[in-house]
Formats: sequence, structure tokens, C-alpha cells
Amino acid sequence: MIFSSLLQLKVTAQNALLPEKIASRLLRIRIKDLDDNRPSFSEIDGSLHRVFSISESGDGITEMTAMLHADDADDPPYDSVYYFLLPTCSNRDGKFTIDKETGVISVTDFTVLQNDEYHLCALASSYDLPAPPEIAFDNKNDSMIAFTMEVISLKMAATLKGLPKINFNNNTIITFGEEINTPIPITIDINNELSPIEYHLNSVTFIPSESSSASTEKLDYFAVDPSYGDVRIDPALADHPEGVFSLHIDATQKSTRTSVADLITSVHNVKSSSMLKFIFNQEANHLSLNLDDFKTRLNSALNTDSSFAQISVVIGMPRSHSDSFKNRSSVCFHALRGDVILSQESAISVLSATLNGDSTISRLYQAFKVANIEPCSELERTLSSGIVVSRVTLFWIGVSLLGLLILISFCLYSCFIVRYKDCLDEKKAAMNGSEEHSLPRKKPCPSVQFYGIQHLAITE
Repeated sequence: MIFSSLLQLKVTAQNALLPEKIASRLLRIRIKDLDDNRPSFSEIDGSLHRVFSISESGDGITEMTAMLHADDADDPPYDSVYYFLLPTCSNRDGKFTIDKETGVISVTDFTVLQNDEYHLCALASSYDLPAPPEIAFDNKNDSMIAFTMEVISLKMAATLKGLPKINFNNNTIITFGEEINTPIPITIDINNELSPIEYHLNSVTFIPSESSSASTEKLDYFAVDPSYGDVRIDPALADHPEGVFSLHIDATQKSTRTSVADLITSVHNVKSSSMLKFIFNQEANHLSLNLDDFKTRLNSALNTDSSFAQISVVIGMPRSHSDSFKNRSSVCFHALRGDVILSQESAISVLSATLNGDSTISRLYQAFKVANIEPCSELERTLSSGIVVSRVTLFWIGVSLLGLLILISFCLYSCFIVRYKDCLDEKKAAMNGSEEHSLPRKKPCPSVQFYGIQHLAITE
């Protein structure tokens, strides 16, 4: 603030002992206010942690990432504010620049950023200094501010590196044909900070079974839910030659577009002609308790025998065996050599106790009461996309039939009520008619004659 005119000030001095002695002097004063106030970053709490997030623009050129603003309480032209990044923080290499007049912070080159966080300090000054001052940051100084520049991609990479590895239950196997409409779950042990994960079906490979040939058809029977990773199967797969489908699924972290896992899900399209079943001399509920142990020990016995190299058995669900022995149960299975489904003949030659003699498999059968191996004929059925009825369709068919049954019942009930009412009316009418015939008829009352005075006079 400047006052161009001069102020006149009269100063008077008086002697306390001799009051008559007075001396005066006239002063001319010019007031010139150059800059009384310093710039301030408003009333921001100094303990507040300010974070600016930056991401790569893709062209590698200077990019605006943030903007600072400070106020000066002086009037123009002494309210100018100039911004500087203090070298005493983490900007000695000049990766970040700030515009003196606007306070816009920019990245000189995104490719040279190596840390996920940069802690910077800025100074707001009333003077246009030639270079940033070499002073330390003071949290109590309103003209200074501290903030953090956070690089999103590098921050996410550091977070992923510090977290434990995601554990997927990989190599899931499903035997096609029993529960077609149920999805194949891919359960994962994942930290919430990595969510969401996006799933994508990368490729599908097909290995034909021992009794079928390679197919040249398109393998478009599968779909993967991008949010949950569930695999859904087209029922038309039943018309495809039997074999093993290997689904390669990519699990990608959405924000960073980085791959976190490569899942392999196997779908076994097995015809009933290639399936066998174990017959157990025990009930189905008892077999369910020991079935997992039987699977483990059977595959372990096959792996230890060199003559059964790469042989594995995939076992289904236990069921009660329908024959004269009520305490018997069965479970269907199919065998593979590597990724090739074996025919019934090849599977029997490998798993039959009579062909293998006194072997580990024979002793295993005795321990688990395996009575025989038979074709899985009771589960034999033909599946095709044209005859498969979904559960929703069956539900609505049931609702329609129930509604039709209720309507028919209501009509029959209405007819019954009407007929019953008519019957009651007929009985009531018949009863009224019989009462009229049984009661005696009353004689009519004689009419009363009235005589006038004239008639009485004549009579006398």
C-alpha cells in the first residue's frame, strides 16, 4: 500500500518544571508499504499427508501432475507469489519441475522414475529468486508445504511384490456328463487388495481318447466368466468325440494388466463305452467315507509300478449297486495314460486283479472290499444338445402343471357345489309338496252380513 501524499506530523516537547517552555517541530512523513505479508498455503494442517497420483501418459513427454496454490494478503502489486521445489527434499536430480507463477508440478520424463513414491517440498515466496533456496523444510512455516508424488504403476508393482503369492487350485478335472449345467469353480486364496481379478480363456487343446480319432471341429464349447473364472460347458459337447480338453485360462490383475496366474482346467468328455465301475462289498454311505483314501492309494500304487507308467484313474460318485446283494455299492471311473482316455479293454488289463496276480493292486482291492470290475452300463445314456432340458424349463413346466391341476380342481369343486345345491333345492321342494297333501283343508269362514237401520225397522 502506497500513499503518494506526504503526512505532516507536529511534534511538541514541553518542560515539566517550566511549562511555559514549549518547543515544536513539524515533520513530513511518507509511508511506503513494500511487502508486509508472506505467502501462505491457506490454513492447511501441517500434519495432513497430501498425496498426488501420477500415471504414464504414453508419450514420455512433460506431463502436468499436480498444482499448488498459496495466497498473499497484500494488495497488488505486492501480492505476487512464486513457487519453488526445495532441493533438500527428494528433487535434487530434477525429475519434477514447478512453474514459478502457476504452481503446476510436472514430470520431466516418466521413464526415469524408479521409485513408487517421491516426497517433495515446496516454498511460496514473494520474491522471484533465480534458483530454489537451499533451506530445510519447516513444518511450522505457512509458506512451505510437503507432499508425496505416487507413481501408480510402480506402487502397484511394489504392492504385488510384497504380498504373498496367489494360490490357485490348478489342474481342476471335471468328467462331462453327470452335472452339465454346474460351473467348474476355480477357488483362489487371494488378498482383497489384489481384487478384482479378470479371467480370460486363452486357448483350448484337445487330445483324443484311445478309441477315437483327432477332431478338426472348432473347440468353442466352453466359456469363462471374466469376474469369477467359472467355466461353463455347452451340452453339445456330448456329440463331440471323446477325449481330454485342456483349457488354458489367464488370470490378470485389472488395474496393472499384469498376469498373476496361468490356470489349466481339464474337461474329460468320456462316453459310457469307455467307463467301468468298481463293485464294493459295502454300503454306499460307508464307501463315501473311505473313497478318498481309496483314490489316493490306488493312484499311488499305479505310480510305483513301472509297468503302469503314467496311468491314472478318475473316480466318480458312489452309488448303491442294484443287484441281489443289498449291501453292495459301486462307483464309475475311467482310466488315462497321460492325457489319453483308455478304452474299457485297456483299463481292465491294467486294473484287473486276476490279470495282475499277487500285486499291490490286488491287496488294495482286498483291503477295500472290491468285489469286481464291470462296465458302467447303468449310467449309460445318450446326451445331445437337442434333448437336454434345463432346470429352469423343468421348474416352469412343474409350475404350469400345478396351476392346471389347481384350475381343474376348482372347476370340479364348483360343479360339485352347483349340483349339490340343486339337489338340496329338489329335496326341499319335494318336502314342501308332501306337507301340502298331508294337512287337512280348512273350511272357509262364513261371510258376515251387515244390516242397516232400515232393515231393522222393516223387520219389526
